[in-house]
Amino acid sequence: MCLKSVALKPSLELLELTTAQKSFNFFKEEVDCFQPYWHYHPELELTLITKGQGTRFVGNSILPFYHYDLVLVGENVPHHWVSHKNEDGTSQQAYVFQFPKNIFKSLNECDALKALFKEAEMGIQFTNPSDEIIETIMGFGSLNKILQVGGLMCILSMLHADNDRKQLSSIAYVSSSWSNSNQQKVNETISFILEHLDQKLTVNTLAEHTAMVPQSFCRWFKKASGHSFVSFLNAARIENACQLLLTTEMPIQQIAFDSGFESLSHFNRTFKSAKGRCPRDFKNDLAQNLQQ
Repeated sequence: MCLKSVALKPSLELLELTTAQKSFNFFKEEVDCFQPYWHYHPELELTLITKGQGTRFVGNSILPFYHYDLVLVGENVPHHWVSHKNEDGTSQQAYVFQFPKNIFKSLNECDALKALFKEAEMGIQFTNPSDEIIETIMGFGSLNKILQVGGLMCILSMLHADNDRKQLSSIAYVSSSWSNSNQQKVNETISFILEHLDQKLTVNTLAEHTAMVPQSFCRWFKKASGHSFVSFLNAARIENACQLLLTTEMPIQQIAFDSGFESLSHFNRTFKSAKGRCPRDFKNDLAQNLQQ
């Protein structure tokens, strides 16, 4: 289970495009699972998941992702994708673009993209990406460097015109007045929680970890993350359980305990409240949908 396999190291990721003499980054990632890397950077990021399923964290949004998940993340919005290894050994795959918001600043014809980049400050999921967008992204690596510039413009133009999308985060991090040190503290705290989902976590535990008194920690965490500590913890645990239900044949009781719930009854109540159905029905329904 990749969530436990590495230590999370939240950080400001420096892409150093200028020193690399590149206008943007593009890479294809094929791995056993998407390992946690809670981070942010001043560049925007467009990610297409072509194979895989797991939990997507964008700002204060905690949601599942599946095949052909397409998301545009704005500058300085913390994010990562987390998944478990598939028991059948199949790999998981993503295509990623990272670029500064002023990449086409000198081209007046691209001014319309400013609205898209502004919207991305909250994170955007494109809920029904067209075959043309997917094929253009997947074929991007075969283009030469000059054609890739035009290819990126084409992709962003199609996304700008795509109305099937939804906002992810309720916090615009780029407009936040937080200092870098405060954001780093938020990232470190969230990473600590995600690393220890299977353990007993209390307000007192996290208050001690952040060198705060419990009441101050609760206020700070709510303001910083957009969630109360308990709601964030439950959401992260439920999404972790969803991925175990989908990718393993573990008994439901074991999944509940491995996700940090102290009793099966508490797990079932919390799961049904979040997903509208019991864990067994969720597993069966989701497996059928992914096979269609």
